[in-house]
Amino acid sequence: MFYCPRHYGGQQSARERESQKPEALKFINNPDLPSPEEMTHLLNLHFTYVHPFAPVFVWSSFFKRLQNHNYTPSLLFLLNSIFALASQFSDDISFRSDPSKSETIGGRFVEKAKQILDTLYDTPDLYCVGGLVLLAFQQMGTGNGYRSWMYVGIAVRMAQHLGLHRDCLKLNPHLPALDREERNRIWWTCFMADKILSTAFGRPQGITENDVDATYPDGIDEENTQIEYKLEGATSMLTGPSPQSEKKFIYLVSLTRILGRVMASLYSPMSRASSKSKSSMTNPAPLEQLDKELTDWLLTLPPQLQFRSVQQEPGTFVCMLHMTFYTVLILLHRPYSHQSSQNAPNDPSISLSICTSAANNSIEMASNMMRATDEKRGVSRLKCLLYYSVLILFTAGIVHTTNCTSTDPVLAASAKLRTIETLKCLAIVEDVWMTARMAADNILLLLKARNIDLPYSTEGKEIFEHVSLE
Repeated sequence: MFYCPRHYGGQQSARERESQKPEALKFINNPDLPSPEEMTHLLNLHFTYVHPFAPVFVWSSFFKRLQNHNYTPSLLFLLNSIFALASQFSDDISFRSDPSKSETIGGRFVEKAKQILDTLYDTPDLYCVGGLVLLAFQQMGTGNGYRSWMYVGIAVRMAQHLGLHRDCLKLNPHLPALDREERNRIWWTCFMADKILSTAFGRPQGITENDVDATYPDGIDEENTQIEYKLEGATSMLTGPSPQSEKKFIYLVSLTRILGRVMASLYSPMSRASSKSKSSMTNPAPLEQLDKELTDWLLTLPPQLQFRSVQQEPGTFVCMLHMTFYTVLILLHRPYSHQSSQNAPNDPSISLSICTSAANNSIEMASNMMRATDEKRGVSRLKCLLYYSVLILFTAGIVHTTNCTSTDPVLAASAKLRTIETLKCLAIVEDVWMTARMAADNILLLLKARNIDLPYSTEGKEIFEHVSLE
């Protein structure tokens, strides 16, 4: 080993080093941030719609730096990444680069983040890792897939360079508790992003679980009630994260760990090659083991994260958590749903039934969110989800589209209705994430290739114009 970086500490010295770089000084001397009122608006959107799924900082220390105007390039990069992603959930056209084009919202923050990022490659920093993950999500949702893939890859490498994948207590028992908490939050957000984006792209994962012994966040700076602050110069209050959000996040992380195992076991090139042999196809071990892990995950959910029926009207996090569960379940059973019964580890009809049920549940939850109104924004709750809601809808939509050709007339008729409902949901999500259009186009192409007729036109954009959103 020719180079052995430190795996702990060094966070403050890194910030000092980056501040000394001449090209970084211009950002410190001229942060060029939005007004305090705009910052409050965007940060409140972040804490409501992003932070529960991507807690990339400890609230107390983050706000203290804002209050003290303790800006470094990495903090400015994180802030602009936060603003870029949060602005996707804002109706304020002043955040658009071109007020007449909704797809340009957050553009100025993206460009600013890119400029600052160019000064940070030589000084890896926790805030830089967190900002990269948020920027990756924003870029993926707005159709910049290549940049998204590169950003999450850089985030993984920076995180590993900083030793975030390691157990802090083993490496440095004297590291303060809040520093450990921040490292763990950023690492597991990075881990989750790697698994979700790798699945969305169908590309190799950047993180191998055998290399990871980092512990989960403790939520040590959480309060039982939300805390409110006011930025200097603002009139509105800045409301911190909802109570227990980091503890809920752990269940999303543990689910994406299973997702990573599913993709590695069933979708990697080597697993596909080995699956061609009869001995591999008849081996029930991967299916049974991973199915058991999913069942155990579901059974261990605390009461506040359980989902019993749509009449519950569960919160956004609970809905996304369970729709993610159904997505992983589909991805697990899909390879086994089309094999000949003599080679499959179990009757393919069982896996097909599981995929269909999971897809039905996922679209039913999405449909209910589509028709429900978000209390804070006054828009469809489906417009208040992170990018990977597109992956969830697309995965379920493929199941329904496939079932449209079933020889069972009841299943085929139901699948056509579910496919239309999927396209309705994607039409709503497209208002926030333009990649929903790409997902819908792929479903429409599949319908056309299989000569499937729906009650509505299936020609590109036409279906979005003809499908009623009432």
